[in-house]
Amino acid sequence: MQPNQTSQIDVDGKILDGCDFEEMQCRKRDAFSVHVEHVPQEGGDDPAYGTVRWRTLMGGEQRETPEFVFGIAEYGPEGVLPAHRHSSAEFYFGLSGSGVVTVDGVAHPISEGIAIYIPGDAEHSVNASAEGLRFAYGFAESCFDNIVYRFSDNAT
Repeated sequence: MQPNQTSQIDVDGKILDGCDFEEMQCRKRDAFSVHVEHVPQEGGDDPAYGTVRWRTLMGGEQRETPEFVFGIAEYGPEGVLPAHRHSSAEFYFGLSGSGVVTVDGVAHPISEGIAIYIPGDAEHSVNASAEGLRFAYGFAESCFDNIVYRFSDNAT
């Protein structure tokens, strides 16, 4: 079978198809750093998302990464993120404060130093304690905008 010549790219004397070229481009991305305070905070005022505020440090519009999304979520006292699902697996890693993450009906306490794995399509919610809660989160997606949240009664 002859490869489609229009989908091949000559890079440094090597012929790559489109997918190989895209993978090579991802590997060749420049390293970068970002300070959490330099990323605008989102959320906090959308009833669907509850009171959670977040900053997408990597994998957002300005700092795309090909392999993952990474950010910081913050909840004030008694803050909530209502029950929802998304197809991507996710992790949380407690940074400060405390709360409870409920995954498919099972409560998992979260506080500094605790990591929680949330399988793809698992229904989960977050309830912060009176002291509030701050945790790192991550997805195996290239961009936060690719993650489709399905809330409460339409979470299935």
